[in-house]
Amino acid sequence: MLLGLPEFEWLSTYSVEQTCALLAESGDDTMVIAGGTDLLTKMKHRRTVPRRIINIKQIPHLDRISYDETDGLRIGALATVQAIETAAVIARRFPALKQAAAVLGTTQIRNTATLGGNLANASPSAEFAPPLIALGASVRCVGLGGERRVAVEELFVAPGKTVLRRDELLTEVHVPALPAGAQSVYLKHSLRRMDVAIASAAVFLWREGDLCREVRIALGAVGPTPFRATKAEAALRGQRLSAQRLEEAARVASHESVPIDDLRAYAAYRCKLVAMLVGEGLDSTASRTSPA
Repeated sequence: MLLGLPEFEWLSTYSVEQTCALLAESGDDTMVIAGGTDLLTKMKHRRTVPRRIINIKQIPHLDRISYDETDGLRIGALATVQAIETAAVIARRFPALKQAAAVLGTTQIRNTATLGGNLANASPSAEFAPPLIALGASVRCVGLGGERRVAVEELFVAPGKTVLRRDELLTEVHVPALPAGAQSVYLKHSLRRMDVAIASAAVFLWREGDLCREVRIALGAVGPTPFRATKAEAALRGQRLSAQRLEEAARVASHESVPIDDLRAYAAYRCKLVAMLVGEGLDSTASRTSPA
């Protein structure tokens, strides 16, 4: 059955400043659209019925992807998932982001969906949230009062809600340059590769010798927002890496997850998936991380 869209006013903006001004004078019934893969589906099912939509696809330079050895990686909010998947520098230096892009929806969706939309939608199962959290990334939020940087792990406050203010637009994601030898990986479990995650995990690991210098573990689809498994990280940080210790950290991460029962899976099954995914992620990054 084909579902039609509700009536709405369509506006296009051509600068960040123009967009922020429109958002400032609008109410909660105004929404921003980029790729529209999430918003239009919600509108068709009447889960969201905005009266005004602001199209930002014409704003120049917000789709750029650039890398600097010192500054790190910068990805514009309008960069498509497909562009992220095929960017050579991302595949080489930030494989977790390429892995997240590769399993987000179909080819058609990846060519339309944007990084900014994936984050601003604030889904607990957003593909890019766990790897960006694990990589220590931040977002640039621009509003009428200026701009601010927000760590990705602090961006989400509830399902569908972020810390973005009414007049703010998410314009860029910044991933700091990684230490030499550090590794990252993103893994998810779903019924089909393109489906929404039942559970997902991202791991960043940096070691010196056989000691864990730094580790970040981020989980998705097993809580109201994506989050870090800080107790599991603490079980590894500064410790000698062994199979037993990695297995224990995966078990701790499983206990930190707070999933719910829904149509895709029971909460208990999701907890088991977390242990499996985190364990696999730790094994993978530890085996690829060269001792310093």
